[in-house]
Amino acid sequence: MRHVWFSTFCFCFVVSAAIAQRTLIQEFPLPKADGHVWELKSKQVCNPVGSAEIRQAKDTPAASESILVEAGRGGHRLEITLADKEVMVSVDGATPEKYKVVANKPDVLTAVRVGDVEPTISTISIDMVTNYVLWSTTEPRDFSRDVPHHNAALLACSPIQP
Repeated sequence: MRHVWFSTFCFCFVVSAAIAQRTLIQEFPLPKADGHVWELKSKQVCNPVGSAEIRQAKDTPAASESILVEAGRGGHRLEITLADKEVMVSVDGATPEKYKVVANKPDVLTAVRVGDVEPTISTISIDMVTNYVLWSTTEPRDFSRDVPHHNAALLACSPIQP
């Protein structure tokens, strides 16, 4: 009888460990591309389609022993303005930040911003045919904690109507 209980315990442990390692997948509808043309100095508004974030599990200054991986629709709205060698990005109506263009092909543009205080890297890649934008920020060490922080989002953009 003792062996049956032990075998049952081991089986339950293996099953729960397998479930804990399972990847959570969420599916969201992808808006259709509207086919508008990106113009220099014309502001685009970009709404979230999906996002993922890796951060400290507990929201306390003390070091956490676990990392939280969270996925969802996303919550940040971007306003993007293209210039010759830079991209201005405003997050949720805040003061725009300047990204340096590092690759510019006829249909795709990629720009990078390096943080001033911490070595934070932010990237934005714009597909000017589909009007989808990939935006990400990576902090090797969170400003107030000694753990990494990363978030990424897919957004769909359209021109701001006058």
